[in-house]
Amino acid sequence: MDTYQIISDVPQYTEFMGVAELSASSRDLARRFPKLVTLQTIGTSTEGRPIELLTIGHGKRKALLIGTPHPNEPIGTLTLEFLSRRLCEDDDLRDELGYTFLIIKCADPDGTLLNEGWFKQAFSPLTYALNFYRPPAREQVEWSFPVHYKTLHFTESCPETRAVMAVMDTHRPTFLYSLHNAGFCGAYFYVSRPLPGLFPRLRRVVASQGLAMHRGEPEVPFTRPFEEGIYGLFGIQERYDYLARNLDEDPAPCIEAGTSSDDYLKTLTAGYSMVCEVPYYFDPVLQDTSPAGLTRREAILQGVFRVDSIYHDVREYFAIVGRGAPRDRLYRSVDDYVKRAPKQLAALKHEVEAPQYARDATRAEAFDSTVCRVFHHMLYLGEVYRLAVARGNEEVTRIVRRRLEEICAQIDSQSDLQIVPLKKVVAVQVGTGLHTLAAWKEFGPAE
Repeated sequence: MDTYQIISDVPQYTEFMGVAELSASSRDLARRFPKLVTLQTIGTSTEGRPIELLTIGHGKRKALLIGTPHPNEPIGTLTLEFLSRRLCEDDDLRDELGYTFLIIKCADPDGTLLNEGWFKQAFSPLTYALNFYRPPAREQVEWSFPVHYKTLHFTESCPETRAVMAVMDTHRPTFLYSLHNAGFCGAYFYVSRPLPGLFPRLRRVVASQGLAMHRGEPEVPFTRPFEEGIYGLFGIQERYDYLARNLDEDPAPCIEAGTSSDDYLKTLTAGYSMVCEVPYYFDPVLQDTSPAGLTRREAILQGVFRVDSIYHDVREYFAIVGRGAPRDRLYRSVDDYVKRAPKQLAALKHEVEAPQYARDATRAEAFDSTVCRVFHHMLYLGEVYRLAVARGNEEVTRIVRRRLEEICAQIDSQSDLQIVPLKKVVAVQVGTGLHTLAAWKEFGPAE
């Protein structure tokens, strides 16, 4: 298998596909390759939209690939679009891999539709924020699998997650590729465990696209690093324990969500999971490991101070536009953020009192803490903007949009922000999937 020849064939994508386009493409594959492909509806979304499973091939092993486990992360839909077609058209590749591929291109069609406003526009942080939607964790495909851990008991999985669970229960896959992507960072990975020779291949596929491994702060403070930019997968148990040691209270009410797809897979098979996080935006400083002139603790607290200001804006204007508003998806997302962000920030403030945060920060870490963190939190102000538009509140619409423009201008002035071409990030996800499938077939348990 010539992985680099395959990823060189990734098209020059310039926009994302919508829910209807993804479904039409799957129907086309099923029509063109009737002996190889089956397409079936495996469930319906919260709002009644079909969730479709594309099955390709007849290999002994089963691989489950999931797109939009978070609906604001559609890079994986393009990855699955490319891979599904390549697997149908390339008999040698399919035979060499030896898997039956279970592909859910769009696991959250409702949430994806709410993001389609930025899918085909000229891409920028402001455009993204003004059209952004991300469900609260309890409504996310990735984080609403059932769990019982200490005082946390979650069993009300959303319909989308139940559809994915049904596929896992029926087919018991031994490989899981949950197609996430990040926002403003370098490329990084979560894996079940190290496999011989896999990590150098991951670094090489990132470098082959002229991209960089993430050298800023890890996405979450409690993750377990294997190498730079490569971390162990975690479930809700690790978040629970992190909150328990940093908050003087039961962490379960601060979570009110389930665990991950990887955790659920562990209850079924001794399988392997991979998550490849690639960005929309990058700044070269995110690979700069020279000293920043302040400690990690100081940098993180500076970022938290900036986020506090955004949080207060979200809370203030949500109190206005949310009054009497229908409890729709956007409302529930902002409401959840307003309720849970203070506890998350308080836990982080306590966490950074630990000794490891007293060392000097690199410029990459400081930038990640003070600029990238602001980017991620301002997106919820974008949801408030959408609520204000929907409610017809022109004054709040104008104020919040101006505030978003100010934040984006600040980010622009503090960074050399670059939009990462879609071809490159899709190529990284395709290459990552192929490398990991091959490594797991070679070094995983015999089937």
